[in-house]
Amino acid sequence: MEVVQVQPRDFYLHYIYVPVKGTTIRWTFTTKKNNIAFGLYRRLGHTPLPSSSDIVLKAQQARSDQLLKAYPLSKKTASEKLKEKNDWVELIPIEHVNSVKAKVEGSYTVCDSGNYILVFDNTFSKNTPKVVTFSVALVDPNMEQALEHPQAEISGWLLKKRRKKLQGWAKRWFELSKAGVLSYSATPTSLTRGSIQILLATISLNPQQRIIHIDSGSTLFHLRCQTNDEYKEWTRALKAYRDDEFLHKEYVADSQQEKRAQQQQQDFTSPPEIQLLPNSSSSSSFAADYHSADMIWSQIDAGIRTAELLSSNTAILKKNTESLFRRENSSESFTLTKESDLITSLAAEQARQWREIQVTMQHLLKGDPTLNSLSMTRSQSKTKLSAELADTQPADIDHTLLRTHSTNTSCSSIHNSFISDQFFDAESVVLTDDDEDYADHPGSVSTGDSSTVSTSDDEESEEEEEDLEPSNFHRRQILPSPAKNDGVSALSIFRKNIGKDLSQIAMPVSMNEPLSMLERACEDLEYAELLDKAAQCENSMDRIMYVAAFAVSSYSSSQWRSGRKPFNPMMSETYECIRPDKGFRFISEKVSHHPLIIASHAESQTYQYWQCTKIKSKFWGKSMEFMTEGTFHVSLNDKEHYTFTKPSSWMRNMIAGEKYLEHVGELKVINRTTGEYGSVLFKEGTGGGLFSAPKERNNVVGTFYTADGVKSKKMVGKWSDGLAEDVNMDGRTLSVLWKVKVPTNPDFSKKYYGFSQFAIELNEITPIEKGKLPKTDSRQRPDQRLYEEGHIDRADEEKLRIEKMQRETRAAFTEKGIPWNPRWFKLEQDPYEEVTFYPAHSDAAAEVGHSWQFAGEYWDVRESGEWPTDTPDLW
Repeated sequence: MEVVQVQPRDFYLHYIYVPVKGTTIRWTFTTKKNNIAFGLYRRLGHTPLPSSSDIVLKAQQARSDQLLKAYPLSKKTASEKLKEKNDWVELIPIEHVNSVKAKVEGSYTVCDSGNYILVFDNTFSKNTPKVVTFSVALVDPNMEQALEHPQAEISGWLLKKRRKKLQGWAKRWFELSKAGVLSYSATPTSLTRGSIQILLATISLNPQQRIIHIDSGSTLFHLRCQTNDEYKEWTRALKAYRDDEFLHKEYVADSQQEKRAQQQQQDFTSPPEIQLLPNSSSSSSFAADYHSADMIWSQIDAGIRTAELLSSNTAILKKNTESLFRRENSSESFTLTKESDLITSLAAEQARQWREIQVTMQHLLKGDPTLNSLSMTRSQSKTKLSAELADTQPADIDHTLLRTHSTNTSCSSIHNSFISDQFFDAESVVLTDDDEDYADHPGSVSTGDSSTVSTSDDEESEEEEEDLEPSNFHRRQILPSPAKNDGVSALSIFRKNIGKDLSQIAMPVSMNEPLSMLERACEDLEYAELLDKAAQCENSMDRIMYVAAFAVSSYSSSQWRSGRKPFNPMMSETYECIRPDKGFRFISEKVSHHPLIIASHAESQTYQYWQCTKIKSKFWGKSMEFMTEGTFHVSLNDKEHYTFTKPSSWMRNMIAGEKYLEHVGELKVINRTTGEYGSVLFKEGTGGGLFSAPKERNNVVGTFYTADGVKSKKMVGKWSDGLAEDVNMDGRTLSVLWKVKVPTNPDFSKKYYGFSQFAIELNEITPIEKGKLPKTDSRQRPDQRLYEEGHIDRADEEKLRIEKMQRETRAAFTEKGIPWNPRWFKLEQDPYEEVTFYPAHSDAAAEVGHSWQFAGEYWDVRESGEWPTDTPDLW
């Protein structure tokens, strides 16, 4: 089932090649809100054309009101233009169909093999696009009777899990057509809401709960049968349409599977528990077949990666070639082109050499304590000199360790703009001055009144300065070692754990990235300056818009590193991050083992930020789902309290095709103090082929409302590029709110796990942390440190040893009846959290949500340097 949008005064062509005469073409389609015209054509000749949808003819758009009125508004526009093609034969004339109120179904038995084209015509519409959901299938004449077998077609009521979280199951009418398309609707006579071609999907079963998971790579159905008989009937019908000889079956996780490294490796290559069908071979031959299939999958994965790389290089070369040929054919233009290429080449070479110098300096400073000491002394001297010079300046500047912020009287606009597909039709972009972090062209920034944010209490400022010292040092620019791979196939592991929470599955260390989940929680603060800007805004609607932009910014780094997962933290593991340059300090801790829950807290002079979230990831056969359940909190200047929740993320096309990451759903931000709220919609990608990424994706649209429900502001953009305010909410004037900091060299960044500069710095032990960290901090974890340094085998051994220690510690606690409680966070009532997030132990508190909240003792204990004596040894 495909979904396409046919633009006004356009028509959409879907090609299909029929190899055998007598074959029947069957189609079904519906449209949303508006009807469309439909017809069928045949193209003469027997050479197969690409069997994919493509827009090959676009009607000329009117450029004035007169042309628009004179434009023919009938089916003749499309049909006559198609008839002008001498090799096109009309089979079914293009006619207007009522595709909104009922599903349109049709068929045509071909007399000759060849190329056939389904035409969806929207040329009669002036300015209304039409969304068409359609399915096309070929029925071989020799298989007609087989398809009509009573067991090959089934319909009935099933429970379908709703897309949004915590909304349970909905009763829906499902039909499995003769073409192998599983579709559903609200009632047997209503319009189809969605469908999956099961021949292209992965199916996994859970007989105990009568659940069927169907994953096509871009669409996922979770279905539950109400009786055992229904479950047997549906699985039998699905089996009849599958080319495979078996369906995957879920099995219960074995929490004791990791005993030794060799045993773990053996588990990764052993065949999963499956349900053999009646015609299956013996278990011994099946194991051999599965091993061969697993090797073939590995070869396919490698081939796909190579093909994608070649395709990318070819596309870049083609684009550059076309750009060159479009240039004017003059000696002056050619000379300018050569000079421009030379300048670009020299700039790239200079940037490369500078990076090499930085890397060399990092290694020298790390390996030679004397050089490192000299570097520190030099930085301290420069700071001291700057302070002495500052004494001659006006005395209204407060030099605190937490950075000061320059602001403008208007907080709704930022001076810079970025170019993306989202903003191509904007007539003007408002540019104002703001932080230097966003300035690409300093000369173009207008000057304005500025003010300095300072603490009202000098003693408090001095106390924070002591807490965060020292601040004069060089943070690393690169990881100690690039990413390495030990050859373990991720897909071979995922296929054995369909539908299971992968955070509870033992994985080889090579599938990780050298960061823990606690450090990943801190990475959400990479663009914490957005909260500083929010705190400085005078208008409450501006403040909630910046808080929403901050929430969206946490997704930006995911676009470069989607292939690995962070380390699962151990019991009582912690992580701290003090950033004088960004003005915050952060602490996080693992507060629950089952389910895995992370709690964190950050504070600044202008805001507080805290979260308590469950982190889950599940593989569904062709796509992987990442879920973050829980509420995020922001308090600005201790006056306004904001909450927001995050939507799910999906890794699509993991088996074949172009892999891509997609965030889909609603992010709702609420000002709990004023009642104002905003809805940020992460749109699902559109366009693209069956195995390719959507052409239009990553779009975000935010709408903000007053407490009375009146629309006040609008935000548009891409979570992967940046966000802007739609000033007049008409798409004509945009004011940039936030812009992604793209790696200087993306190819170089990919070699180091796709980390941003901020992520590179997270696991580093700087002079701020040296000698002051508790032994539970993630930076002290040996397997993660070894992995970061490129020692995969030793890291794997350490990981197994540490996990064994954790199991033994938990067993000892259970035997003695001692509950395990986190150190720095306490479970408290949370009126903004769902009751089901962490069920209360007492019935009296069952109606109130609970979450783990910062107890406030960590920084005082850190200052004293006397960590609790009962702190457990984690590694």
